[in-house]
Amino acid sequence: MRKNISMILAAGLCMAILMGAGTPGTTEGRRNGSAQLRGSEAAGVNVPGIAQVAEEKRLEEEERKLEEEAAAAGRTVADLKIDAYFADSVIVGDSIVLGYRNYCMKSADAALKSMRFLAAGSFSVHNALWPVDEKSVHPLYKGKQQPVWESISMMGAKSVFLFFGMNDLGEDDDTCKCYQEVIGHIQELNPGVDIHIISMTYTLKGQGKKRLNNDNIRAFNEEMKALAEANGWGFIDMATPLADGDGDLAPEYCSDGFVHQTAAAYEIWTDVLRRYVGEKIGYPVLEAETPNAQAGEQPDGTQETGETQEVEDGTNEE
Repeated sequence: MRKNISMILAAGLCMAILMGAGTPGTTEGRRNGSAQLRGSEAAGVNVPGIAQVAEEKRLEEEERKLEEEAAAAGRTVADLKIDAYFADSVIVGDSIVLGYRNYCMKSADAALKSMRFLAAGSFSVHNALWPVDEKSVHPLYKGKQQPVWESISMMGAKSVFLFFGMNDLGEDDDTCKCYQEVIGHIQELNPGVDIHIISMTYTLKGQGKKRLNNDNIRAFNEEMKALAEANGWGFIDMATPLADGDGDLAPEYCSDGFVHQTAAAYEIWTDVLRRYVGEKIGYPVLEAETPNAQAGEQPDGTQETGETQEVEDGTNEE
């Protein structure tokens, strides 16, 4: 009962203060408002400040406008919030990410078409650390090769999603160390950027090559998940949604009998990424959103040849 009385008193005092507790702008109004505020403080009542009330009203108005915009577009507020998050993001990776870039480019969904990528065939956390020369495979940005952390800085990206490993597991056992070094460079040049690790995906059953096999991929993913948790990075399990019952890449998601992926797989990518971001920003996706690629088309650029057909500005516009 006392709590209810305090809440009623607080609400009444706020209203009185906002209305000037008298004629607005007059000495009497200011004097009465100040006296009532002092009285509320003496009574131990927590009265929101005028700035706080104004900010709450601004946020309510912003949410109302967003709801109207979403309704007009036949979407939800969550959709628009997630779109806005990806508009400030970039996805970095190898030819599998390049395939996703091409899938997004062909989508009828404007949000997918506007997503930004730094991807190249044969790209890895090892050669991401190489200097720029005639042998390097850094993704192009603004027509130039440069380390991805420099391109990310030029983009002004606030969030970075990283997918590596396919071209790394055949190297020395320092892949996780190199991964951390790449992230360190990104964070150094882009303070405050959000880092998200996308897990490696599997090979088709029985098609692993040397150290690039599904047992090692599972071990690598667990190690990167632990590193992400220890460092405050996000971690996205992309392997499980694309796996069959035996823990291999499902045949319907494989485009080349090895590791590269189909449009159906990239529908899963889209759904997983949007659900992950929705949860992160407090706007969970209630229904799957999986925009389809053009019927009958497969993503291009999925062979590990190094011929990447780069987009110079890091977006999907050609």
